[in-house]
Amino acid sequence: MLLQHRCDAGLTDPEVGHPHALPSIAILTRKCQTAMNPLPGDLFARRLRQERERLGISQAELARRMAALLGTNVDATAITRIEQQTRAVRLDEAVTAAEALGVPLITLISDSYARDNEAEIQNQLAELALAEQEWERLRQKIHRITQTIQQLSAERKAFRSHALHVNPETVGDYELDPETQAALDARMHDVRDRPAGQVADPGV
Repeated sequence: MLLQHRCDAGLTDPEVGHPHALPSIAILTRKCQTAMNPLPGDLFARRLRQERERLGISQAELARRMAALLGTNVDATAITRIEQQTRAVRLDEAVTAAEALGVPLITLISDSYARDNEAEIQNQLAELALAEQEWERLRQKIHRITQTIQQLSAERKAFRSHALHVNPETVGDYELDPETQAALDARMHDVRDRPAGQVADPGV
């Protein structure tokens, strides 16, 4: 908080009037930039310590867990130096540390993971709602088309039956093309086999 206050106050330093104040201000500037725009390495060191302390385990215990996962020796001092940012963490160590702590690696290198995750969940829920609306619109369209086909087929059968009694020679006019008839039979077979209520009446 003190560092952030001094950043916000314009890098005021008690040594500003001193002849050697410039190096001090330069160092403070870099610290302020790091505090406001932390690098992944800075975040990892802080988040590693936070997650370790949250679990209530020591640096030695974390090193032991990582060693078991890596199959090699991990000295507790390595964890100390990583947390103090006096030693860079290797990729395999970062992945293993996250596994040893039982957290996703992203949580150790991002302060905004929870917010980003929630935002993505909200986006996906909105996409799902839109997809469901589109599905319902198409479901109703399929139902209307199916009803129309059934009505047209019933009319055609009625006309064919009438022609059979009135003028049998015209019965052939009411026969569908074989391919059309086969497609119609297949589609109507699907409708008959569909579980009851699967395509509900849009008016219900």
